[in-house]
Amino acid sequence: MFAPSVFTERANKALVNDQALRYLRHALTIAVDRLSSILPKGGADAALHRGARRRARRWALDAEVELLSPGRGSGLAINASVGGLRIALDRGVPIDEACTLRVRTAPDHETVEHARVVWSKARPDGYVLGLAFIEPPSA
Repeated sequence: MFAPSVFTERANKALVNDQALRYLRHALTIAVDRLSSILPKGGADAALHRGARRRARRWALDAEVELLSPGRGSGLAINASVGGLRIALDRGVPIDEACTLRVRTAPDHETVEHARVVWSKARPDGYVLGLAFIEPPSA
């Protein structure tokens, strides 16, 4: 039989673990809800990127992208994950630059996203960018 103090200590640890688990579920729910409107329904791309496993699954995305800042530009979304977007754009954006984008998945549905440029590759017809979602800048 456990002493009352041991039982109380174990109960307190269980409560803290339960609260942490609830917080994690809440944070994941917010992230999924935020992106569910732009992620297509169906299977994900489980392909490998440069021989390393990706952190999150990618979904092919057929969406128009409008760069709102810095500067202006337009392009297409290639894929999306919970962490960011891969887009093709008509202009380059420096790495680590914060961007504001309008993502239009249908004529009557669009969302404004904030992201940081993680990588950029020049192509003959424009640029391909890897973007990581960030919190909107303070007003």
